[in-house]
Amino acid sequence: MAKNKYSHTVLLPKTDFPMRAGLTQKEPKILDFWKSINLYEAVLKKNEAGKHFVLHDGPPYANGKIHIGHALDKTIKDIILKSRSMTGHYAPYVPGWDCHGLPIEQALLKELKQDKKHITDVPAFRKKAREFAAKFIDLQRQGFKRLGVQTDWDDPYLTMSPRYEGITIAVFLDLIEKGYVYKGQKTITWCSHCETALADAETEYKDVSSSSIYLRFRLANPNPEVLGELDYTQPISLGVWTTTPWTIPSNMAAAVSNTEDYAILKDDKTGEYYIVAEKLAEEFLKNTGLECTQAGKVSGEKLVGMKYYHPLTNKENPIIWTDFVTMDAGVGIVHIAPGHGEDDFRAGKQWGLETFCPVDERGCYTKDAGVFEGMHVFEANPLMVKKLDELGALIKEQEIVHSYPHCWRCHNPIIFRATEQWFMSIDKDGLRQKLMDNLSHVKFYPAGGEERMRSMIALRPDWCLSRQRFWGTPVTILYCKKCGKPQINHDLFEFIKARAMKEGSDFWFTDEVEKLMPQGYACECGCHEFRKETDILDVWLDSGVSWAAVLKDRGLDFPADVYSEGSDQHRGWFQSSYIPSFALEGTAPFKTILTHGMVLAQDGRQMHKSLGNSVDPEEVVNKYGADILRLWVSFSDYQGDVRISDEILGGPIDTYRKIRNTVRYALGNLADYDPAVHQVPGKELTEMDQYMLGRLDALIQEVHAGYAEFNFRRAMRAITDFCILDLSSFMLDASKDRLYTLGASSPARRSAQTVLAEIAVTLLQLMAPVLSFTAEEAWQELRKTSLGRDLPQSIFLSNMPVNASLIPQVKLEEKWNQIRRVRETVQKTLEEARQKGVIGSSLEAKVIFKTADANMKAFLEETKNLWPEIAIVSAVEIADGTDTLTVEAVHASGVKCARCWQWREDVGSDAKHGDICARCAEVLAKEGLVVEEGEPVGA
Repeated sequence: MAKNKYSHTVLLPKTDFPMRAGLTQKEPKILDFWKSINLYEAVLKKNEAGKHFVLHDGPPYANGKIHIGHALDKTIKDIILKSRSMTGHYAPYVPGWDCHGLPIEQALLKELKQDKKHITDVPAFRKKAREFAAKFIDLQRQGFKRLGVQTDWDDPYLTMSPRYEGITIAVFLDLIEKGYVYKGQKTITWCSHCETALADAETEYKDVSSSSIYLRFRLANPNPEVLGELDYTQPISLGVWTTTPWTIPSNMAAAVSNTEDYAILKDDKTGEYYIVAEKLAEEFLKNTGLECTQAGKVSGEKLVGMKYYHPLTNKENPIIWTDFVTMDAGVGIVHIAPGHGEDDFRAGKQWGLETFCPVDERGCYTKDAGVFEGMHVFEANPLMVKKLDELGALIKEQEIVHSYPHCWRCHNPIIFRATEQWFMSIDKDGLRQKLMDNLSHVKFYPAGGEERMRSMIALRPDWCLSRQRFWGTPVTILYCKKCGKPQINHDLFEFIKARAMKEGSDFWFTDEVEKLMPQGYACECGCHEFRKETDILDVWLDSGVSWAAVLKDRGLDFPADVYSEGSDQHRGWFQSSYIPSFALEGTAPFKTILTHGMVLAQDGRQMHKSLGNSVDPEEVVNKYGADILRLWVSFSDYQGDVRISDEILGGPIDTYRKIRNTVRYALGNLADYDPAVHQVPGKELTEMDQYMLGRLDALIQEVHAGYAEFNFRRAMRAITDFCILDLSSFMLDASKDRLYTLGASSPARRSAQTVLAEIAVTLLQLMAPVLSFTAEEAWQELRKTSLGRDLPQSIFLSNMPVNASLIPQVKLEEKWNQIRRVRETVQKTLEEARQKGVIGSSLEAKVIFKTADANMKAFLEETKNLWPEIAIVSAVEIADGTDTLTVEAVHASGVKCARCWQWREDVGSDAKHGDICARCAEVLAKEGLVVEEGEPVGA
């Protein structure tokens, strides 16, 4: 097929910016480019006089490669930081890693094929743990770099670095000196598999099936004055229900409610009596199968002070009351074991009960549990039930499904165990209330996070700071060998802090105790001999002091503007940072808390390797490119849980193609544009172009608003809609005729290019925080043109505009919005005509507007000359009709112009070019374009 002889006279788009993205090949090269120009430092230098903005990075754990949750988290942070730096903010970003703790220790023990008790050379083990963590830091660092996250990756903060460990120790000792930290016995969550205490944030709840038992606790001294007329020759027992039979050896009391009434039930067969809450009596009988008749009633308050026989030891224990006995389930009488429950422990303290805990660190009974010695508590459960049955204490056993806490690392069920630990008091000097009150000064995204965190603080116990492991920051406390007292001494603490700040924490494990104190130091009792604490600090304190070790120590703003993490950190890092910061500094370490949800599989289930539904961010990036993953993040409602799969990524991929093609088209039409020569003043632009500048200005405001409130979806939806609706479907479509067929320097064409140039530059800047690689790629293409000769070396060295610079004073929005509404009607009419075979392309059409409405007719007359361009038709007519506007499409008269393809009456009017219209002939003559008949020039 012969090529059109006028092809070379038409100004078609020209650009090296390809339609096919090839992100997986291009993105690594762009990363190399950013590294070669030291982009992060250059951005900081550009903004060094700007307003400060600090987003403080919560450290991911240095174990394994990055997962999709990491990718979501780091991309959110990167978008925030880039959007701030591109509005002139000085926004340094120090990434970090959480390096100590149980997962690394366990993984290393597995690698060494050893268990904890066989570790004798602790310094050597810690050295291996440090190397283990460093290996995964490097692996994760590469993963984060590949996502396009900009920072100085060679200078992160590491909780295992000497300086950081020194500051952690300093904060811990300062908390002790201020009276917030104490050593004491409490019932805490304990993982018998990992053999260590756990923080609340280190537990997860799972539904499990386990034995629940109804027991009889026989009264030792039934009081007739309280219980009334009963047959006192028969046993009278408390009915008790528990889901943890293994805790029965530790029973010290039975608790009732002092505001409830209790039914006295007589067994119709045996004559013995059971006392249970009146409100739960029916459920008790239903679940046990007993047939009883109510023989009396007694208030819980009057039961207090009576005693019963312990079902295993026959020891007499008291009946007490507590405020946590409820009528929700069970029998309204709770078996109290202060050594195995937080509420029980508090009740024990209140009533002077012994904190008895015959369970060791492995979860096995000690000799104090008698015949059960050496058995793991969970394995002993069936034997415990059997023993209780043999002793006549068991009424009924049944299996139930209930929620039970598990260790988040090894996923085994935990136990509650009373041990001596180091704790931070949450109630000293009214700290708890102050923490809750101060949250009103913190901004939360989403807003519900404030109340969520406040309720968690209200209910949390004192913070257990000590752990019984090796890999961590040590609890740097000495104990007197003579009197046993922990040494709380300012001079001693200053000596330890000075060493720690200089050396880190390894010296605590390598040096003899004499080197851990000032020369001549002695205990108050006069003794000079000491032993050192062997516990380490909770890793949540490690990461929780980053406000001191990073923000303050590196001279960054304190408090930080934003802490951003997953919503699970309301009970984790946000609290572990907030509590010591407020205790020592009197302020929260953050002004704003932003949270995101979890990443789920397409069906809404959590991702697990066993389910085969995990999505690896590295695979996503290698398959589609990091910009696709970043676009998925931006379009996700990330403040709740989000979902991902190949199918879900199809949406962002399709959107990306539309944005990229719009950018490509814009760049292609600017190949011959030099703003220094061709820019058209704002007031001389065509009306359409002036209107488009108004649309651009509205886009700028909307995108800024989205970024400002961390609503990336709002920002990117505005950009996408602008690309598709304002550009592709409107301006670019309607401007093809003047861009392609008019003379290169015709005012209408240069007007379009002037606006298109500002749109192109602005659009790239607005999308750069999200589509970082693509924006940079297009920016570099712009820099090759006359338009880009004054552009900075990288798009990130530019600032997003605050408004459209060329926007004129004339307000055209209302008029052009009306034009676009009418245009939609025209397009529907043209499509119907196309389907009926009346026309092929829209340029074959003549559009007839019919209306009797005077205002509409005046509007159409005023804009009549605009409609051929706006509707992409060859002719327009305005005729009478009804009050409602109707549009008719007929085939245009005349002949099709071989150059512009419009149907014109004047085709052939030029003697030299008989197959083109007069307008095209004039362009050829004015531009000096020569066309030879039959010349096969390129399209």
